[in-house]
Amino acid sequence: MVLLLDSLDATFHTLPDLQVALRQQEVPVFGLLPLMPLPDEIDDLPLVTDADSLYIEPYERFRGNLKRATGTKSLRVVLLTSTMNGEGKTISAYNLAIASAKAGKRTLLIEADLRSPSQAHTLKVTPDPAGAIEPLRYYGHLSDCIRLVPEIENLYILPSPGVQRQAAAILESTEMRHLLEDARGRFDLVILDTPALNRYNDALLLEPHTDGLVLVTRPGYTEEGLLNEAVEQFMESEDIQFLGAVINGADIPLQSYDLDEDSQFIVEDLDNRPDLEKISMS
Repeated sequence: MVLLLDSLDATFHTLPDLQVALRQQEVPVFGLLPLMPLPDEIDDLPLVTDADSLYIEPYERFRGNLKRATGTKSLRVVLLTSTMNGEGKTISAYNLAIASAKAGKRTLLIEADLRSPSQAHTLKVTPDPAGAIEPLRYYGHLSDCIRLVPEIENLYILPSPGVQRQAAAILESTEMRHLLEDARGRFDLVILDTPALNRYNDALLLEPHTDGLVLVTRPGYTEEGLLNEAVEQFMESEDIQFLGAVINGADIPLQSYDLDEDSQFIVEDLDNRPDLEKISMS
């Protein structure tokens, strides 16, 4: 029975297994993101707001590798999603935005997951309660719905108006399309955090208005079947600009990474990271 259950478990349990799977499918990997320490408040996200923290380095490398991998093409609007909840797309989006802002780039983080509550409070930002009542009006003017993040220069956030029953219709609306066009012209980098692919197709509704999609994966969470299905769909579609993947929650010493010619990473130890509690967030 144990062997049977093990054979039915299609989760990538280890980092090497996940790396091999992505390599076999010729998916560029933009970085390995470390396990993060648990925040003081249970509802908060683990963020790299301390400029001196070594935890920000992998996200800075993620940003740099992503920019370099796109070559001469200008990367202004990037969408992050995952195959399922728990792989860390929201943590990755938030910390990528923080790393971009700390690098001097005018950065906008858009909470485009209208199926989940806003996490903007983690950045000490309070969403506009009126947005939940009239979401289309909320998205009508970029200047009215974005918020400057306190204590992090260059970082802005467009908080989610809250869980919406008509989420797909809102994301497909003219208001959302115009908002993304406006954001593209006003920011150096716009990052969209979207729902997981195994539950909704919201990410694919927004992707045409971006410069590409990054898939967030995680050892112990990412399932082989879901990953293969997503990558196959991305690779075969002429309408989806699939940039590659990032591996979140890598249980390894805190390290620095670089992208080599084969889209793999040269690892150089910076410091040994103490054991941390694993955190599971979308």
